Amino acid sequence: MDMADQPGAAGGAETEKLRLKVAAGNAAGSVIEVEQELLIGRQAAGAGTLGNDIEISRQHARIAPEGEGRYAIEDLGSTNGTTVNGRRIDSPITLQAGDRIEVGASELIVQVGSLRPTPASTPVSTIADQPAAATTSNQPAVGGGPEVSPAEEAGPARFSLRIEVDLEAGEATVALDEGADRVKLHHQDGRWRLG
Repeated sequence: MDMADQPGAAGGAETEKLRLKVAAGNAAGSVIEVEQELLIGRQAAGAGTLGNDIEISRQHARIAPEGEGRYAIEDLGSTNGTTVNGRRIDSPITLQAGDRIEVGASELIVQVGSLRPTPASTPVSTIADQPAAATTSNQPAVGGGPEVSPAEEAGPARFSLRIEVDLEAGEATVALDEGADRVKLHHQDGRWRLG
């Protein structure tokens, strides 16, 4: 295991968790947190029984991480099948926030867990972190590399992102910088959509 993959590596990063809200069935109203793997079925341990849902198979489906903070679901040959967003699945598929999973009499909605930290291999800096521009910008970089202009040393331009969310109305507005065009999102069928 690489150090960057370990929980707590890269500046205190935590392992990504997937949250599933149970919207229908015996366990309706509960939230299941998946960190490693969730076996769904009557013979599963803990939350995987979905409140003893008798319409799921003994080993119905499995949700497991597939890397980069993503999780996939696969049907394990269940009698009644597994559907994601109304489509019966026959091979593993990657889950996304807002997806609706139906197994037996239960319905689960995929919710977003914590935000993933930036991987340790991708350096991130802000303008405040940048060294002051060299006063003699025509000098080659150390080691004979290409010349870098002060504008390139400063990094990307700053911008502001404004997000306004009205959960009761199921609407969100996103805008970059003051006075920029706004993008409206509407929450419908468990997903945020443009429009």
